[in-house]
Amino acid sequence: MLPAATLLTTAFAVHAADLRQGGAGAADAVSFKPFGEFLTGNFAYDGTWFGLGNIPPSEFDDFKAWSEEWLEIGARLEADAGDFTLYGGLSAGGTFTLGTDSFDETDQHDVLPETAYAGVRTNNSDDAWNIALSAGQQDFGAGTGMLLWQGAGNGFERGGLNIVQRTAWSMAAVAEVTGHKHKLQAFYLNPNELESNDTKTDLLGALWRYDHSAGSNLGAYYLNVLNSEMIYPLPDLPLFIPDGRDGLQAIQGFARLDGNDVGLANAWARAEFAYEWNGGLAGTGGMEAWAGYGELGYRFVGLPWAPALSYAFASFSGDDPSTSVYERFDPLFYGNGLDNWWFGANGSYAFLNSNLNFHRFTLQMVAGEQDFLKFQYVITNANELNSPIQFGQAARPDLESGGLIVGAPAHHLADEIYGEWTHLFTPSISATLWGSIAIPGDGIEEVDASVPAENWLGAGLVLSLRTP
Repeated sequence: MLPAATLLTTAFAVHAADLRQGGAGAADAVSFKPFGEFLTGNFAYDGTWFGLGNIPPSEFDDFKAWSEEWLEIGARLEADAGDFTLYGGLSAGGTFTLGTDSFDETDQHDVLPETAYAGVRTNNSDDAWNIALSAGQQDFGAGTGMLLWQGAGNGFERGGLNIVQRTAWSMAAVAEVTGHKHKLQAFYLNPNELESNDTKTDLLGALWRYDHSAGSNLGAYYLNVLNSEMIYPLPDLPLFIPDGRDGLQAIQGFARLDGNDVGLANAWARAEFAYEWNGGLAGTGGMEAWAGYGELGYRFVGLPWAPALSYAFASFSGDDPSTSVYERFDPLFYGNGLDNWWFGANGSYAFLNSNLNFHRFTLQMVAGEQDFLKFQYVITNANELNSPIQFGQAARPDLESGGLIVGAPAHHLADEIYGEWTHLFTPSISATLWGSIAIPGDGIEEVDASVPAENWLGAGLVLSLRTP
């Protein structure tokens, strides 16, 4: 833990003790809130990885069925000192996988600290400026999660591949100023990565956001990767650039417009962009990459179940092998669900947000006070042919050069149909039943003519229990 976090924790403990000794009124200013969360999920897949898990020949079984559990127990504390509030949180989380998951990991589990942070914030009125400082193992997201959201690794030796419950950064130090609908943040982040895939990345950044209303906002942030051992893939030998992420800089902008603010009730629009550069990328003419997102939606409140329809298009640049500049977009630590930066329940595992474009059609319905339905159709395409999408994905011999080609031989990769039903038993207990089918396109079918591609079927049932 950084010295700043240690000092905050110590100050919190001392001040809380002072308040407890100050009489009944002071004791009321200390809030101690224990909490707990339990999730259990059961999953089954057939045609996993489009049936191509046996390239090169192996004994991979593309039918998978397993269960995952998550248990988190912790507490949050606050001590109101009048002009400011000291706060903190501490929790531990356990993930447990029973059976063999999509990555052929069997019976993996781990129990680790999930949050351990402390902070202080001022208690000025909402129409004044407030300052907050916090540090420790905690959640942090920028915008909607295009680059910064998922602060922890899941799956593999930790278990819990599908439920993805670990989210807190190993260290997130945040200084924040808010007021008059504006938010300014400076942050330092170090992810809580898997031991088997620790890229040793840490970064600094600054963010500005303006909330015009509850549904309309505008914002942007800048980040700089201070250190990283993350490799970048290449389309041919030597197949990767060592320490490719080290020194990366990026800007990201986001905006959402609620139609009610411009006289178009029940409509919304959203736009986002990102630009990345790294002039010091070894063995290249530098790095320049980009990504963009646009979405339009409308809710038909006069119809039964108030259906909401939306269309979104997202594109992430790929590396053109014919240029010296490296153009493959680095999605960093993206996340925040199927309505944001995961495209398809199956596709989000097969395809990283790089060298791809997506068309996403979504229908959401409110079937009752406790029942919610969602359907999505996602079309996935490659931007650059024979250029990396994932590490080593679709690697095959190049007969002309005697080397390897990495990437898709055709643009159309897959179509996915997804549906889910969520039922709220109580505000604290819910269940979600979902199913999906991902149909391979030419870019998957032509990878290896000797191994026919298959439809990738998936289904799951997740039960969630949380303390109020």
